[in-house]
Amino acid sequence: MLYLFIIIGSMIISMSFYMYYHFKVSGVINLVFKLMTSFWFVLLGVVAIFIKEDKNINLSILILIGLLCGFLGDAVLGLRRINSENNKVFFGMGLVVFLIGNVFYSRAYLTFSLYPKYIYFFIAMVITMILIVVLEFTKVNLGRFRICGYIYAYVSSFLLITVTMGMISKASVGMMLALLGVISFIISDFILGYLYFKKINPNKFKFYKYINIIAYYFGQVLIALSIYFLI
Repeated sequence: MLYLFIIIGSMIISMSFYMYYHFKVSGVINLVFKLMTSFWFVLLGVVAIFIKEDKNINLSILILIGLLCGFLGDAVLGLRRINSENNKVFFGMGLVVFLIGNVFYSRAYLTFSLYPKYIYFFIAMVITMILIVVLEFTKVNLGRFRICGYIYAYVSSFLLITVTMGMISKASVGMMLALLGVISFIISDFILGYLYFKKINPNKFKFYKYINIIAYYFGQVLIALSIYFLI
């Protein structure tokens, strides 16, 4: 257990450097700081698997793949600042990678839910429709990514309802960590949507970007940590 806290502490230090230098360094150096920070939540997942006494290896691997997708997605999105000419290409690729990661997370946490699966698809659709209305009402212009964005929103909504139902079905420390992690992760996505697709005052942009970074890494850490506590 001590190893987990050491890794989390190391990630917080790395994230602090990443946030401090985010708007002060070039794209390459910024990407290095970003991936150094993301490395820690992947390592946290790996170590959690190895030190966990009662291993559900299939479940753990699914969550670990989701974490790896997060790391890869961070790398791809980070390339946007290095190669601005292919900005939209890298964003689309990053969106797909994170979507795949959310699918693996959903598959893992679906194990703990006892309710009929069709309910999740329906509720996820309702949540997605609400999100679409909110985005349209706040004039967030997704442009050519509108369809991809809506699909991603649906997958994220499905993940959220899956973890929520899993928590209701089998309440545990692991599921609570997973639920808080997914909520934080989705909040970071929501903020990122505003940063990318809505004109924001430069000072507000920095503030929201810092919140986005904190919410994202907090979410990934809790998801990684849930591996250790899940039965």
